Amino acid sequence: MVIIHICHLKTCSVELAPAVTHIFNISINTGVLPEDWRNADIAPIFKKGNKYEAANYRPVSLTSVCCKTLEHIICRHILQHLEKHRILSNLQHEFRSGHSCESQLIITMEDIMRRYDQKKQVDLVILDFSKAFDTVPHRKLLHKLRNYGIHGNFNILRWISSFLMDRQQRVVVEGETSTKCAVDSGVPQGTVLGPLLFLCHINDLPLSVSSHVRLFADDCLLYREINCHSDHIQLQEDLKSLELWARKWGMKFNATKCYLMSIHRSRSPSSYLYSHNNHILKQVQDNPYIGVQISEDLKWTTYINKICNRANSILGFIRRNLQHSNRNFKETAYVSLVRSILDYASIVWDPSMKKDIDKIEGIQRRAARFVMNDYSRKSSVTEMMRQLH
Repeated sequence: MVIIHICHLKTCSVELAPAVTHIFNISINTGVLPEDWRNADIAPIFKKGNKYEAANYRPVSLTSVCCKTLEHIICRHILQHLEKHRILSNLQHEFRSGHSCESQLIITMEDIMRRYDQKKQVDLVILDFSKAFDTVPHRKLLHKLRNYGIHGNFNILRWISSFLMDRQQRVVVEGETSTKCAVDSGVPQGTVLGPLLFLCHINDLPLSVSSHVRLFADDCLLYREINCHSDHIQLQEDLKSLELWARKWGMKFNATKCYLMSIHRSRSPSSYLYSHNNHILKQVQDNPYIGVQISEDLKWTTYINKICNRANSILGFIRRNLQHSNRNFKETAYVSLVRSILDYASIVWDPSMKKDIDKIEGIQRRAARFVMNDYSRKSSVTEMMRQLH
């Protein structure tokens, strides 16, 4: 077997294009992938928690570049089909044109804040899939794709089946590799097609409940306005319906990581012990969702304190290690490592309290003086900040 390095694919793209195109056409027309395209090296990416627990690592698949290129082509055609026939749920904002983390957060928070301003109570359940991407049953996923009309010409469904089935993987850590093992379920993380296939698999989840659902890939919120006891009962019934949906389609929620947040202004709110998979949901005052921290009072102070602490820590690291670097290098480091933290979804949590505004501006002022290397009191730090923006 001849191994072509990715650098050669790029530098010799014109010369190799006819051969690669021929391989692509054969693969699509036959619905079969070369065996090497179904092999993956797994890079364990640490998430959070105990570094010595394997469950706290995300398995990212490093796969063939040629396969990724063909995945882009197939992915584009599948998306066009799904969008044309309005198959994808409007409640899903991941992996879709015109949708993003910010669009999901804006719609969700606007809906909840409107009810909060009307002095309504909203009970919100933050749901957590257990190993979401790794547990998708292949045959049930293919069944859904067939029902969505993804078959048609060029044996696309057969190609996807070949993409999912008979995969092998090995773990690679610091140059050491494990023995290969077969993969009998899941959509591979790190591939181009994997996220879209996962979206298709959970696309009908909102249809199983009557309460409000928000989806962003495997991040799921379930919430309901509480006006009387029957609303509590209905939200509990929806949680049971999600259990049945998950059981039917081979998915599982991690009930120990599912939480309840009751959002209200009342001094005597209506309470209820919700359960999920025979586990009483823990009620929390705040919880992360798509990169921000939602609080039960819908204020952003907790989140702003969190990102300011993180931004300050990174800015301190940059100032200690890049003090002799030129302005462009300092500015690049600041924009990519510090300001990116402060800018993320800022349209959603834009601070209104003076103490929060001062805290954020304080970081920006220190960064501006560092980048410009100007600590004179006579200099306008406001002008320096303007130049950085």
